[in-house]
Amino acid sequence: MAGGSRALGAQSSTPGSGPDDTAGGGARARAGAVRRRGVASGLGVAAVLALVAACGSSGSSSAPSPSATTAAAVPTTAAPATTAAAAPAACTTVIAPTVTGSGPADTTSAGTAVATDYQKFFDPSTPAATKLGLLQNGTALVAVLQSFASNKLAAAATVTVTAVDFTSATAADVTYNLCESGTAVLPGSAGKSVLVGGTWQVADDTLCGLVKLNNGGAAVPGCS
Repeated sequence: MAGGSRALGAQSSTPGSGPDDTAGGGARARAGAVRRRGVASGLGVAAVLALVAACGSSGSSSAPSPSATTAAAVPTTAAPATTAAAAPAACTTVIAPTVTGSGPADTTSAGTAVATDYQKFFDPSTPAATKLGLLQNGTALVAVLQSFASNKLAAAATVTVTAVDFTSATAADVTYNLCESGTAVLPGSAGKSVLVGGTWQVADDTLCGLVKLNNGGAAVPGCS
């Protein structure tokens, strides 16, 4: 019996075979489960935080930066200066036409003379007597010239010659801008000039064409 008791005692002393050991093992198992749930819970929170952070960084990166917004808000500047500078060039008093063609011995000087006489003829401040000498067949077109000068628009008209193309030694095609108070109203107009008695005169057809245009296209007495 004593040996049996010792055997039982030996069996009861084996770790984990007694009630206490069973209880301890259960406690450790529960503790392990708690830790695993805690780790899993911690990983879940970390994943959520990481996802939120990722979304937040993605959203912030897609938003325009203040500097980009500011740069986009600044209006681009066009070139109004070029447009503003075009008006004086179209109606300038400077004698600088483009000269082409041939005929006169010195086409450059002749081109300047054509442009000068053209602009002087259409200048309202030029006396009527001087204009007669700058107009082909001027003495025969006194009534036409007076009709042109009496028009209110013509009284404020000026001409800027932009090109002279010589077709012979005594004739040239003239390109000019007809201006009213500094604004080109008939830009790129075509006219003619003829050399008479050493003076480059405005061709009578040019003046008659302008008067006819001002007369609504009707025939003008004195003009053929």
